[in-house]
Amino acid sequence: MAKKGKVKISKIKRNNQTTNKMKKQGQLRLQRHRNKVQKQKQPVQAQQPTYSSDSESASGDEWADMLDEEEQKYIMARLAKQPHLLSNVPEEEKNDTKKPKKRKRISMNQTAADMDLSSDSGADTETDNSDVEEKYEMEMAERPVKRLRPLLPIKTKDGFLERAEECEDTDSDQEQTNEAPASESKDEVLQDADSDSGMEGTGEEGEASEDVVTTVELLAARRDKLRHEKLRIGALCSSLLENPEKKLKNLFPILYLMEEHLKDGTPNLVSVRKLAALSAAEVFRDILPDYAIRHQDYSDVKLKKDTLALYKYEKELLEFYKRYLQRLEKAAFVLRRKKGDNRKLEDSTKSLALVALRCMCMLLSSRPHFNFAPNIAQSVIPFLDCREAEARATVAACCSEVFAEDNKGDITLKIVRLISQLVKKRGERLHPSALDCLLTLKIRDVDLDAEADLKHKKRQEEKHKKRIVNLSKKEKKRVKKLKEVERELLETEARESEEARKKQLTEVTKTVFHIYFRILKNAPRSQLLEAVLNGLAKFTHVINVEYYSELVGLLSRLCGEEGASSRLRLQCARTALAVLASAGDALSFDPAYFHAFIYTNSLAVHAGATSEDAKIIIEAVTQICSRARRVSGEVLQAFAKRLATLATQLPHNAALACLQLLHNLLQSSTAVQSLLDAEEASAAGRYDATLPSPEHCCARGAALHELCALRRHHQPALRAAAAALLARNAPLHNRTPIQIYEEYDGSQMAFKPAIPPPKRNEQSNKRPQHAHVWAQADFKKHCESVDNSVQLIFSENVR
Repeated sequence: MAKKGKVKISKIKRNNQTTNKMKKQGQLRLQRHRNKVQKQKQPVQAQQPTYSSDSESASGDEWADMLDEEEQKYIMARLAKQPHLLSNVPEEEKNDTKKPKKRKRISMNQTAADMDLSSDSGADTETDNSDVEEKYEMEMAERPVKRLRPLLPIKTKDGFLERAEECEDTDSDQEQTNEAPASESKDEVLQDADSDSGMEGTGEEGEASEDVVTTVELLAARRDKLRHEKLRIGALCSSLLENPEKKLKNLFPILYLMEEHLKDGTPNLVSVRKLAALSAAEVFRDILPDYAIRHQDYSDVKLKKDTLALYKYEKELLEFYKRYLQRLEKAAFVLRRKKGDNRKLEDSTKSLALVALRCMCMLLSSRPHFNFAPNIAQSVIPFLDCREAEARATVAACCSEVFAEDNKGDITLKIVRLISQLVKKRGERLHPSALDCLLTLKIRDVDLDAEADLKHKKRQEEKHKKRIVNLSKKEKKRVKKLKEVERELLETEARESEEARKKQLTEVTKTVFHIYFRILKNAPRSQLLEAVLNGLAKFTHVINVEYYSELVGLLSRLCGEEGASSRLRLQCARTALAVLASAGDALSFDPAYFHAFIYTNSLAVHAGATSEDAKIIIEAVTQICSRARRVSGEVLQAFAKRLATLATQLPHNAALACLQLLHNLLQSSTAVQSLLDAEEASAAGRYDATLPSPEHCCARGAALHELCALRRHHQPALRAAAAALLARNAPLHNRTPIQIYEEYDGSQMAFKPAIPPPKRNEQSNKRPQHAHVWAQADFKKHCESVDNSVQLIFSENVR
């Protein structure tokens, strides 16, 4: 076998192996184990002051020749105090070749010491003349003091070393220093003038010397500035509307004028801020589209020139719109004060906040489907509980307008959910007007009972789909693309399919009734109960059948509470009758209690303080007429007689509505028609109007004699209606009682419809011509003779 040779190893690897081996044996001594020998600093020996030979020789006779006696005494006294005074005097002047540094860092203490030394040495070396010293001191006093800027300190063994650097004076500092002597010189001149005149200077004379701005000048300046800003805003808005794509940058100065302070720090006029806010709102109403802008990132996509320009325009438009809304929200936020904050707002701040709130409501109602509409709603809805009545009315009117014009239902659902959150947060403290806007919701064809049927139908369809053969991938992609195109077309037209629309309305209805039932459960005696009862009476046709019995029982308990007001109890009875009318045969409940309550308390309603309760009575009787087939004839006769009685003591619009209801009862029941026959009524018995029960008051013995009195009423329409009822004709065709009540409302001190003025009689201006007849002919002749004998010509001389 061949003998193996040694493996060749590099020198570096062999050194590493040796080092590792010695390290394991503990024989390796590295550099970090060596003891470091530190050089100790030797103490610095204080140098004794050495004097040159010239100075020593000068102490002899040469000093006597060069200096006077006083000067010699002065120098000797200084040397006795400071022996090292002349030690630093160089024998030969050495020229320094080093350049001076730009930044000189010295400590504060060191600078003071150096200044003292320099002053001392300068006093001895420059000149020995006292006049020169005084002149030098005056120059140093007049020389401006250099400003030192402190720097960060340096930590040393002896402690912290403070540093400072010389800094140059800025322009503003020079102006201040220049102004100070100028003002001082002015004061000196004024004092000299006063002293010359022989009178002492007073503060009144100083104030009179300054320029005084009067109130007239301030108002004139304000008028000029306001006029200038009006022209500027008008020019910017008009040019922007001419070409929005190119002139969109004009919104920069308009939004700048909405700021509280201008760039120079001066406060902006409140009138200018309001003008800018209103002008920008009108501009946005004109240029904003009705659809929402959806932006995607096209940075990696190559677009056409027109498409890219449109993309940039829409992006800038959204940015400006966002900034504008932020400024409006900031201005209107002052109206939302916390609990316990009773500070009175300034009139200017309050008016600006109301204008900002009005602008936001205007944009929300005009562009409910554009971007940031949910954000505007979230900012506006809390003002329904504001302390300012004008702010509450503005937001309520905006919500009503949005509910009436919304075609998709998204923004309506958003607003209703925000109101629900507000009710949950505020509870009984919420203002009742916050729920009045819910009465304008368009909830018609919503059936909450059909939701369960729809779920069952979907389950059946899913089972049926499983049996069908699955489509291919190409067919699935094609169907999916077609659905996306159809959905985009529906969104651009602001219309959803019928199923989606019903789904939105169902969610809205659920949220509304969740609000109503929450208040009925948690706060049945709060101030919100009236608004809840009005809403339940209007939307009772969409309430689930499961809640009918529980709701009617709760209303009957509230109606029987004696501590509640009469108006609230009437509303409870009205709402219960509306629920019973909508339930039909699904609910077996005797409404006799509510009939008796309405019948008894209706006499307390008149044209005075309780005139507003007439509408509740009319609505309640309307619900009774809607289910007349399920009501006995005696009850219908009693209500017919009560309606005729109420027509004589109510305002003319409520009286007309009562006559229309009476006509409906005459048409729906033959028993009521007998009240127009006086012979049948007299034979039936005696009618007692004071009995609380309409069934036992013997209404069949009553007669509608009130119609005869109403034929001589001052209102022409009411006279005609009473005459039509007596003739058994319809008083007002194709109108419901509530429509008549609102149409002929005269609460604004005007007849509706207007009464035509009476025709002018042309013969009234002519004097009547009466024929005189003489009973005695002789007396006639005597009168004529006397009349003829009188001289009718009067001369000027006769006095």
